[in-house]
Amino acid sequence: MAQQRLDFLRETFRNLRSTGSVAPSSRFLCRAIAGKIDPARARTIVELGPGDGVITHYILERMQPDAQLLIFEINEVFVKKLHVTFQHDKRVTIIHDSAENMGRYLEERGIASVDCIISGIPFIMLPEILAQRITTECLRWLGMGCRFGQFHYFPLMLPFYKRIFGNVDVEVVPLNIPPALIVCCEKR
Repeated sequence: MAQQRLDFLRETFRNLRSTGSVAPSSRFLCRAIAGKIDPARARTIVELGPGDGVITHYILERMQPDAQLLIFEINEVFVKKLHVTFQHDKRVTIIHDSAENMGRYLEERGIASVDCIISGIPFIMLPEILAQRITTECLRWLGMGCRFGQFHYFPLMLPFYKRIFGNVDVEVVPLNIPPALIVCCEKR
């Protein structure tokens, strides 16, 4: 556990703009954001920017045996770690590419829509045009009534999500360093 935190911290300082955090997500945050997944309905789930996969474990716990999880991560160090960590779970597909390209991968797999998107992408640190491209792509691929869940540390992006999705629910997770906000938007 200590080695995992050290590895995460090392990678954070190398690539702060793409990791967006100085500490791994707490189990409280992981449980809360994975709780946005409806296990009875979610057959195709997408995770964006999982870092070292701490939230991924909680997502997999909520998934049915026949569900699938597509993970998009741009950091090569994290991609290698994810491959090692989840190599034995046949529900997981790890894609070393930007979330803005998710449509290509979904089309290649014959996926018409996804049931839930969980994101750890630090949108606040991205150029707004890139953040808009990614979230618009998320809205495009979500099925009707399905959810997009994102965690943040500051409420600055709430108007952005409201503009893209038209609705925003916020949950505060105080037991995280720093305290986190989970933004949940539904495609309506």
